[in-house]
Amino acid sequence: MLLSRYAENAFWMGRYMERADSLARLLMVTESFAADQENDEAWAPILSVFYDTEAFNERGKPLTALNVARFYLNDPTNPNSVASAAHMVKENARALRHLISTESWRQISIFQKDIIALQKRRFALSQLSDICYQIRNGYFSHRGIIEATSFRDEVWRFNRLGAALERADQVTRLIDIKYFRFDRDDDHHATPPDVAWWNTLLRSVSGYHAFQRRHSFNADPADAAKFILCDNHLPLSVTSAANAAFYQIERLERDFNAQPGPDVLKAAETLQDRLNSPPARLSGRPLHKFLDQVQVDIMGLANALNERYFSPA
Repeated sequence: MLLSRYAENAFWMGRYMERADSLARLLMVTESFAADQENDEAWAPILSVFYDTEAFNERGKPLTALNVARFYLNDPTNPNSVASAAHMVKENARALRHLISTESWRQISIFQKDIIALQKRRFALSQLSDICYQIRNGYFSHRGIIEATSFRDEVWRFNRLGAALERADQVTRLIDIKYFRFDRDDDHHATPPDVAWWNTLLRSVSGYHAFQRRHSFNADPADAAKFILCDNHLPLSVTSAANAAFYQIERLERDFNAQPGPDVLKAAETLQDRLNSPPARLSGRPLHKFLDQVQVDIMGLANALNERYFSPA
């Protein structure tokens, strides 16, 4: 039987590695969106979707593209930075050193070493895309090695469960980066994102060509939102990630008698029902409200998992 602390280490190792990849994608999308802007206000949304505006302001630095990028890439005091995520991946992997493959441990060490080198480096905004691609390639290497070398035990299941939950949460934030404005009651003139922005977003989740196969080239942006949220055939969709989490919960019970209990089952059912019943039109204020509700449901499931498996009474 796996100790609860090792289950928690495996779960968070998966979440933090997924977070590093998602942050790189968020920065790439923000840079693309801000490229034709005359000021740096285009970088404010990424602070808003992570509720980091106050934390960023405490640094005493002006709101510039470069300062925000550094805040999310190499600020070790920001828990939502790539640097922090890479550190926590390594620390959780260290606790699991005797339970994970040698190849996994080696790759995680290399990944963290690359991020530490990034922390010591002063980069220009023109280098941001290349840096983000480097982070994402490290993530893909990790995911491939985990898939290829991991023994399919409880450690594997909890690791994949954490990764799936984090992926679902992060993709909702990725979509919401231009919709958070609709949360303001006084903002009646907020303009929905245009087709070019949706194309950028689709590319960021590796879904552009798949979307074109499903829809015409002049598809409604709401179709893109529904595709990224609800299409179970897209690996990085919210629904696909949530279903992967549900599957791991089911296999933990079936293979290891790690029964989820009523609270986990109820939270999973709530999230599943939410994703199965999106608004009729996924745009504007209804989309932002739906994304908020999905994030709350994901958090509810994560809390239930914590109470059941990691912090049992």
